Amino acid sequence: MTSKYRKNLQKISKRLTTHQLRRLPEKDLELGYNNLFMRDEKQPVSPYFLGYYSPEGVRYALESYGFFETLHKIGYKDLDLVVDTQDPYRQRIAVYYDHKDPQHLLGEVVVKKKHITPYPPFPSLIYGRNFEVISIEWLCMQNPLANFNPDKPRLPGQKYPGLGMGAMIMEILVIMCGRLRTAGLLNVPEHFHNAQMYSGQFMYLDPDEEARRLAIARDLLGHCTLSQASWAIDLGCVRENDKAFKWHGSDQIIALDRDLKEYIQSKDYKRQVKEQTKNFHYVLDQATWAQKASEIEDAPTCP
Repeated sequence: MTSKYRKNLQKISKRLTTHQLRRLPEKDLELGYNNLFMRDEKQPVSPYFLGYYSPEGVRYALESYGFFETLHKIGYKDLDLVVDTQDPYRQRIAVYYDHKDPQHLLGEVVVKKKHITPYPPFPSLIYGRNFEVISIEWLCMQNPLANFNPDKPRLPGQKYPGLGMGAMIMEILVIMCGRLRTAGLLNVPEHFHNAQMYSGQFMYLDPDEEARRLAIARDLLGHCTLSQASWAIDLGCVRENDKAFKWHGSDQIIALDRDLKEYIQSKDYKRQVKEQTKNFHYVLDQATWAQKASEIEDAPTCP
């Protein structure tokens, strides 16, 4: 499934040139040119995000995609963009409003390049192969001026309500993956609601994990909201196959590589998911939920 942003953002991305995305102010030109050719321990930190985008290029791309305009419409005007490339293996982009401090953080993403080696439970062209991907290490999009309400309840891990820009951000990251010629965008959902909300774009590399997500949705979302189900799992109030269930992160991917795409779309993958979904069963432990729900602020009620 593709998001509503994909067609428009892809169209815009095709108009962005390498020069626009890699340009540096004159004070950083010498550093940038040196980093193209020198790789020693004494070399200063590269200004290029993931080795490609200059800070000015990141800003230009986000402006072109309408990212800042969307924030303006929400009500945030005085925006400050931070592109942090200090750690070559874990790089960060953040957006603040009014002041550059944690209380005024609107969005933050931390990514890195990494290699994955899938081992599917059935014969596949991708078995044991190495793929370079962009991995999302941390992602936060929040609206500090908004309040939680019954229509937008607090989710596990949230300090403030979201901005409603998650799908846009994912598409921008996918475009980045394509420009850097990586095999895809990798994500390890921290909570069940993360996995469920992005299931229209991401698929689990492991078909058994995709089956587990579908089984949770089948068994819990029929009588609980997404917020209620996610809180119940987070608080240890859900049982899997009559045993205590603890959420664990596993790799989800938006595949760009042809063989990875074919694997996820294959009959073997779908067959494995269908069969394994039958083997997972989830129930809400009502007594534990009644006890632990009071521990959280704005706790939702799950019937």
